[in-house]
Amino acid sequence: MNLRRFACAAFLSLAVAAPASAELRQVRLSAPGMDCASCARAMSNAVKKIDGVESVEVLAEKSSFEIRLRADNRVTLERIRREMRAFGFQTTDAEITATGKLIEQDGEAAFDLLNGSVLKVAEKPSSPPAGIVEITGTSKFDEKTGERLTIATVK
Repeated sequence: MNLRRFACAAFLSLAVAAPASAELRQVRLSAPGMDCASCARAMSNAVKKIDGVESVEVLAEKSSFEIRLRADNRVTLERIRREMRAFGFQTTDAEITATGKLIEQDGEAAFDLLNGSVLKVAEKPSSPPAGIVEITGTSKFDEKTGERLTIATVK
C-alpha cells in the first residue's frame, strides 16, 4: 500500500514539475482582396482542418481571420499561411499570441515555439527572461528573410 502512495506521489510531482507547453495560441491575419463570402467560408473550413486549430472566426468586412489554437498544438505560422495561399490569397502581417523561449540562433535573436518552429525576432528585448514566456507581437513575412517577429509584450 505504501508503495502505491509513493508511486502516485512521484507521478503527481512529475506532472506538476513539467514545463509549460510552448506553441502558438492565437493568430489574427488578413487576406486582402478576399471579399467573397464563399471564399472566406472555404478558407475558414480548410484552416479548421489543420490539426490543433480550435476555432476560426471570419471577419468578412475586414477580410481577416482570428484563429484560436488548442493547448499542446504543433501548428506553425508557415502552415497557416500556406493553407491560405492555396486559395490564391496572400496574407498580411500576423498578430500572434504564443508561448516559447527567447533564444539566439545563428547569431540572431529568435523565438522558439518548441514545436519545430522558430521565428526570427526583429529586435531582441533588452533583458530577455529565461524559460518559457508568453509573447504578443506581429510577425511579418518576407520572401527573402521569412517570418520576422516584432515583440510587443513579454510575460
